[in-house]
Amino acid sequence: MKKILLFSIMTCLGIGLMAQSLKYSKPVNVPRQAVPAAITDNPLLPQQVANSFVQSKAALEDVIGETRYDAQTNSAIPNRLIVWPDGSMSSAWTKAQLDGSWTDRGTGYNYYDGSAWGTPPTQRIESVKTGWPTMDKWNGTGEIVIAHQSGTTPLVMNTRPVKGTGTWTQSLINPPTGASGLLWPRMITSGPTNNYVHMIVLSSPTGNGGVTYQGLDGALLYYRSTNGGETWDKNGIILPGLESANYDGFSGDEYAWGSPHGDTLYFAVACAWTDSFIMESVDNGENWTKIPVLSNANKKLPSGTTEVQPFYAADGAVALEMDKAGVIHMAFGKGGGYMSAGTKYIYVNVNGLIYWNSTMPMIQDSLVLDSLEAHGNLLGYVSDGPNPGDTIIAAPSYRVGLSSHPQISIDPYNNIYCLYSAVTPGNPSPDPYNYRHMWARAKFHDKATWTDMLDLNTGVLYMYTEFAFANMAKTILNDNLNVIYQSSSQPGSAIQVTTITVHDNNIEHRSIPGSTFWPEGIANPVAKANTVSQNCPNPVNGVTRFDVTLTKAANVVVEVSNIMGQKVMSFDKGLVNSGLSTYTIDGSQLTSGIYFYTVKINGESYTHKMIVE
Repeated sequence: MKKILLFSIMTCLGIGLMAQSLKYSKPVNVPRQAVPAAITDNPLLPQQVANSFVQSKAALEDVIGETRYDAQTNSAIPNRLIVWPDGSMSSAWTKAQLDGSWTDRGTGYNYYDGSAWGTPPTQRIESVKTGWPTMDKWNGTGEIVIAHQSGTTPLVMNTRPVKGTGTWTQSLINPPTGASGLLWPRMITSGPTNNYVHMIVLSSPTGNGGVTYQGLDGALLYYRSTNGGETWDKNGIILPGLESANYDGFSGDEYAWGSPHGDTLYFAVACAWTDSFIMESVDNGENWTKIPVLSNANKKLPSGTTEVQPFYAADGAVALEMDKAGVIHMAFGKGGGYMSAGTKYIYVNVNGLIYWNSTMPMIQDSLVLDSLEAHGNLLGYVSDGPNPGDTIIAAPSYRVGLSSHPQISIDPYNNIYCLYSAVTPGNPSPDPYNYRHMWARAKFHDKATWTDMLDLNTGVLYMYTEFAFANMAKTILNDNLNVIYQSSSQPGSAIQVTTITVHDNNIEHRSIPGSTFWPEGIANPVAKANTVSQNCPNPVNGVTRFDVTLTKAANVVVEVSNIMGQKVMSFDKGLVNSGLSTYTIDGSQLTSGIYFYTVKINGESYTHKMIVE
């Protein structure tokens, strides 16, 4: 049965924000508790239709792990699922079974070999108590996992040279001199063999037993290694624009990386008490540019401030990804905060998932939802359904908004997929709380608008089940979106809401066909295109690689020309099958200078610039 979703607003942040005609009490702050819900329709937005046929297209879920420790993040979801070119997958999450003490807490790990997942693990991969792991490829076909311990300790790094097998090698990453510890890391790798390791991490704030570092109560630090983490040539650096002159401090888990594009790196920050922005480097982390997204008047308060009126801002859960044209797409939940008697608070369970891309102007500070919709900035929201019983009753806090925990992936044809968690009307638990489902939207590369909001957990198979903390792999193979998430019969997190009892949770994997997003009755609306990626590394000092993705089998020829247009190399690849292929150019055979490589595909030509050192 299709559900017609009318726009609604979930929270009231005080007199200054009453223009949105809300009709119930303001949302909770930290400390955490359930939020009674009352919905008011707003006729300014068009109806949104939830697709009812998703379930019939969904692959069966695989249980890959278990945990009773059920807080996978405070805000943004770290990268924890790798899809390898051969179709295998590596996954990680925070696991623990010992109620209360959680002395066994650490990284749960599982591997899909192309045909089946391994047995759910019973032990963490670390030798010490950790949490909040972040994982990526490492040194060819190896794996790297970084997790934190406590507010006064180094990070724990584990690596192994072969994915899915072998012994992990454990080492520590120390804070810079003057900082007492490191918490909530986010890490990605880049380079031709994933030997560059990039990390953003928070210096331990005073609330977690740490100290103020360089004037910041929680400094956001950048680390870089060019040798797989053996040494760090960028060791706990505060990037320009993130200093104490600009901010009072940052909060944990309110930042996320996008996938590297050659030497181009980028991450987003979206905090309740800071600006929301993107940091971008086009030279592998040497220099950084700050791209503003949303300004926050409360990012740097005058000394002695004790009261701040309620305001809207980001909720900290953010995701981003760059498309083939170099446009960065970003999504984050709507949140807010206020200060009372000198203490900062954050608002949770605010309604609205916000979208922005780097071709758009900055988002307005007010974050009024109908205005966001009018400007193309509203990606998701929560509302009552049209039928009896399809109502929002109450929603436990995950420290984020009602529509939040976004994930963004972009396929080889430049189609954009956004998956997020949203409180969903109908079928409440005995508490009674409404369950969260995974919802999603897509924007196909040749279409001007996003598809309708899709409930990926509609139907009897998913009744009375909570779906939270979804992590979608950045790599999309064979038009399938791969996701891991936490599921339970109990809504909410016992770690984050003290009135919820500790309960069993599964970590599950699901493969979602891209056809899930096609309109009903249409076989395939996606006009796919051949693509040729930028070479990496660039500049070239030795061998460089680039990818060619074909929509169907085609004859492929690669030619390299100098700046004068003279052809200096040519490779006839013959008939190449559809899908992704990787090619190499040996730059050592060329003199230093500027070159262009052209890929000819059945008469079509695709050209990129290449610099040889």
